[in-house]
Amino acid sequence: MRFVVSVTLLVSLFALPGCGDLSDVWGNPQDRAKKGLSDSETKPFEIGPASKWAEQGLYLDFVSSQKVALKSDHGMLVAILLINPKTGATVQHDRLANLFRDPQSGDNFTTDGLKWGGDEDRPSLARCRIRHLGPIEDPEVGLVVDPGKLFRQEDQQWSKAASNHLFVDAED
Repeated sequence: MRFVVSVTLLVSLFALPGCGDLSDVWGNPQDRAKKGLSDSETKPFEIGPASKWAEQGLYLDFVSSQKVALKSDHGMLVAILLINPKTGATVQHDRLANLFRDPQSGDNFTTDGLKWGGDEDRPSLARCRIRHLGPIEDPEVGLVVDPGKLFRQEDQQWSKAASNHLFVDAED
């Protein structure tokens, strides 16, 4: 009897308009992250030459305007979307703990965007696409961050070339 009820419920969910994909029913973390952005915050924006971000560190230059932090470390630059994919709330940088925190849920994330403590099934922060306005080997190549295209760590997307900018040494 339970099986028949479960199958009937599942079939009825697929029959409803717009419910063919179960992520529409239960929510996709990437979609929740994008809903935390205004229309202007999903548009690509220029961040200047790559050389400006070559020094290791956390850059909060675009937090108030775009809800994006830049992290330069290990020879690469990443753009982290500061929207908790679980709640859709904007996370804030806690300078003392050097973590990003969701003030609503208390969820924590490292400055690389990885989940820190808490629920194991909770997603990490998404990374935004970084595009190049010229050859990647040029240290002065212009960079564009695109919050409309997100990469999730849980889907092994952080290793995709578009999810970061690799600093290329002239010696190589």
